Amino acid sequence: MPDLPYPILIKPRTQVHRLWTDKGTVVYSASELVDQYEQFTTRERTCLRDVNPLLADVHLPILQQFVPVGDEGVLSVTGFIDQSGQIFVTRHSTKVLQRSIPVGVGVCFETPRQTRGLSDAVRQLCFDLRYFGIFEVEFIHFNGSWAAIDFNPRLFHQLAMDIRRGMPLPLLAYLDAAGETEPLQATTVRAQNPDENQNVTFCDSFLLSALLVRRRLSGQMSRKDIAYWHSWKKRNAAHMVEAAVDPADPIPGYIHALSEVKLALQSFTMVP
Repeated sequence: MPDLPYPILIKPRTQVHRLWTDKGTVVYSASELVDQYEQFTTRERTCLRDVNPLLADVHLPILQQFVPVGDEGVLSVTGFIDQSGQIFVTRHSTKVLQRSIPVGVGVCFETPRQTRGLSDAVRQLCFDLRYFGIFEVEFIHFNGSWAAIDFNPRLFHQLAMDIRRGMPLPLLAYLDAAGETEPLQATTVRAQNPDENQNVTFCDSFLLSALLVRRRLSGQMSRKDIAYWHSWKKRNAAHMVEAAVDPADPIPGYIHALSEVKLALQSFTMVP
């Protein structure tokens, strides 16, 4: 263990059925790794709900070299690939604010410049893994190039932003599952050409408000930074996507807020 490339991220194997919303713990030495690894596995056994018996080792974490996020941010390549690998479409987004430090679920995302090479790399990765369906692959800039740090095979969170940008992921998955080849191809062709003028952003407003209050009260964020994020939200309001908030249907937003409050209360009562 002394030869591992510290710092190391102790990372959950899956987010499914977890009561915690963190993305892991960063350790900086072998002794800290041993201590935190034991705490992590003990906590995961307690926190995981309805564990599939086929995933008996789901409480065991993944160990990954931790690299601080640079100015480029965390870049996500999301999209869809069919079983043949011939139907393939992507969008890119950049995570600009996350709910916890140094790693965490994204709260705010922006539309970056499309990087063709990353989409090609993701396509090859899906081919090598024999994976098909909806995906999100996260990258960070490391040693002069982009390095993949996560592969998520699911509909989640900021993918609503990509749907707004002309990539109807649920429809693509349905058409593929139903064997509707011609409609799938036609829909994919239309999705290949997004409106480049759409400077779309994503924000979880409830989490952003809660995060700013918590960080201000704890002294983790200055007044200047608080003002910046309020300004960011106001500046991007006209082209902002939110997964749970819709003025015409407020119920999902209320449920989302209650769910986040419940998770927060549970995290206080669980043994770390």
